[in-house]
Amino acid sequence: MVSVALWSFAVFMASVFAGLLTGITLTPKYKGSVRALFWGIGAISGYTAAFVSYSINLYNDAVGILGLSALVCLVSQLLYKDSPSTKLAVALTACLIANVSTFMLCGTTDTLLAPSLGLITESPYDTENLIFFIGIKLVVYGILSVLYARFLRKTIHRTMEAVEGKMTVFLPALFISVVGFYMINLVSNGVGIYPDSVWFFVLYVTVCVIFVVEFWMIFYSINQSAKTMKTSAELNVATNIQKSMLPCIFPAFPEREEFDVFASMEPAKEVGGDFYDFFMVDERHLAVVAADVSGKGVPAALFMVIGKTLIKDHTQPGRDLGEVFTEVNHLLCESNSEGMFITAFEGVLDLVTGEFRFVNAGHEIPFLCRKNGEFEPYKTRPGFVLAGMEDIQYRSGVIQFEEGDKFFQYTDGVTEAMNQENELYGMERLGRVLCKNADLPPFELLSCVKEDIDDFVGGAQQFDDITMLCLEYRKKMRDCRGKEGML
Repeated sequence: MVSVALWSFAVFMASVFAGLLTGITLTPKYKGSVRALFWGIGAISGYTAAFVSYSINLYNDAVGILGLSALVCLVSQLLYKDSPSTKLAVALTACLIANVSTFMLCGTTDTLLAPSLGLITESPYDTENLIFFIGIKLVVYGILSVLYARFLRKTIHRTMEAVEGKMTVFLPALFISVVGFYMINLVSNGVGIYPDSVWFFVLYVTVCVIFVVEFWMIFYSINQSAKTMKTSAELNVATNIQKSMLPCIFPAFPEREEFDVFASMEPAKEVGGDFYDFFMVDERHLAVVAADVSGKGVPAALFMVIGKTLIKDHTQPGRDLGEVFTEVNHLLCESNSEGMFITAFEGVLDLVTGEFRFVNAGHEIPFLCRKNGEFEPYKTRPGFVLAGMEDIQYRSGVIQFEEGDKFFQYTDGVTEAMNQENELYGMERLGRVLCKNADLPPFELLSCVKEDIDDFVGGAQQFDDITMLCLEYRKKMRDCRGKEGML
């Protein structure tokens, strides 16, 4: 019975070690005395169960490995306030550490030293050897506890924070690892590989190295998944922020009868570099903007925010648009360490006279549709891109709108959309679909164009942001005296 009591205690020490690691990792729910009471009750129950089990069969580790591991997991669920999946993951990790260190460090050390010290005469369960084994465990567990508290606990805490306590997806691997250790132990006992066997050292060093590698891979995968989840969440936030920065409530100006405007932007990635804008400069002037930042993703989106803000801030009543882009270009060049640039088109419509003044910085050729006519490219000579070179002077142009005219602007993601045969959508096809639907209001017109692009592209991947804007000049604005003219 002495051997049973000592062996039960030696095995029981692994669960105590696992409980210690769990306790110093998780966030306490109760004060220390309450936790000590519950852990004490668990310890007494665990040791009693192990003693009874080993009294029946000294070679059956079902209770010693699986039962005590389950007890650590159960007590941790009761005493700590982290999420259930986090508490279970930490407890299983602690049990895995206890099992690996027991066999890799304690068991193998006993196998190497005990025979030479004459501590094993009949079996490894001799009293002298079990006392020696318990001493080895005290030293190993003490050293590992300090190392865990100093180093590994921080890694586990970072992992817990990174996944925000959602560790359910990682539980199967940890559970299989703990059960796997028991199965290996069961098989080795079944074939007679005990601590006094020549194969014990080789087997358990190999097995433990495998589990150490697996343990590292588990936490590596957890942290990589956490980084991916965090990046995805941040990109979702960035997507929502970008969408909120673009006018997205339609009809945009329901109280205005003089015009109708609609725009859309579909990024190729979570966030894009294209942008559009429309806003009232004053009571009689409407500004529309379509632009495309070089590059993709977050850098382009950040530069987009800067460009959009500068263009809107510098568009003031009575100010020439050429001057606006000249000043915006100067400011963008000052803060353009990444060498990015923007192609941009801005137009300002005088709702009283129909005069549409515009400036084009390397952007696409727009389409213009006269009342009851067809869309045709409005060919102008675009200026240089914004942020491409300092001291560029931009010049504005003018188009005279009449009631019923429509204006369509877009980014190169439309004409350069590519199908699976690597064919470009092109301006010719764009012109055809615009003419076919010229009578439709802006919202329906853009929907038809996007549907045609999707039909053309098919299953091919979208490589560029797709942005479109349509403005319809419906009627002239009356001045305060009830006649057409300047305010």
